[in-house]
Amino acid sequence: MASERMLTAAQVPAGGVDADAIDAIHLAAGRHDLIVFPEMANVPYFPVAPGLHEWLADTLAGQDEESLLSPYRRLARRTGSYVVAGLCLPGPDLTRNAAVVFDRAGELLPGRGLLSGEVTLSYDKTHLCNVRHYGSVFLEDHYFRAGPELVVWDLDFARMGVLICYDRHFPEAWSTLRANDVGIVAVPTASPAGTAPTFLAEMQAMTLQQSVYAVVANRAGPESLPGIWTTEYLGQSAVFGPDGSVLNVAGDGLFEQARAPYDTAALDSVRAAMGLATSRRPALYQI
Repeated sequence: MASERMLTAAQVPAGGVDADAIDAIHLAAGRHDLIVFPEMANVPYFPVAPGLHEWLADTLAGQDEESLLSPYRRLARRTGSYVVAGLCLPGPDLTRNAAVVFDRAGELLPGRGLLSGEVTLSYDKTHLCNVRHYGSVFLEDHYFRAGPELVVWDLDFARMGVLICYDRHFPEAWSTLRANDVGIVAVPTASPAGTAPTFLAEMQAMTLQQSVYAVVANRAGPESLPGIWTTEYLGQSAVFGPDGSVLNVAGDGLFEQARAPYDTAALDSVRAAMGLATSRRPALYQI
């Protein structure tokens, strides 16, 4: 169908993937219009313990921002697809847990901040995961500064927002993106195996409630950090439809992909049938 575009969630191994791995990634045959990579795909997910600043500095040593961006830039050019890359980027003081978007020609695509209205070339995670007593420990406030605003990008077939991992748990963020006419939400994530009971179900609920597509890219397999236990990552990267359906889901293998079509006619049909946007009563909501 002329209105269809292909969405791809690119699952990569835990531990971080280097430029050679991105260059060598084998994508499924056929068209790609949007490829989403996991949260901080270039490094291990390190905010599980304090005191790793020196290790992080060594890990990123000799890599300027362009060297981190270039493999995704090349992939966008090679496939003629938009690419969303979740990356750990150097910052002026703290590192950044960010996502950038490349256009089909491999150039950074400007987005628009929803509070400032200003042009921006990246989205910094707005909800830091600071969990101390829920089976796992996450200390993102030790390493990152929360981003100032949500951001949207205009692709040539849809408007897209990005929510990074922990961001996805906040219905208000989804509602804000939907209120700004987003049709796709890209969700780079680093979700461990322990999230399996609710991982897919939560995304089904969010996409149903907001009548949006979601492309959720996760890492897979075991990951170890110096002197720290090994974490097993879930995989299950997936594409969700605006009716809450799981359109495609990967397993737990390395370099798997989940692909499914984005159809503007289907999106419009679901929104008209559900009527959620027009049935909301903001005056009732005390948040």
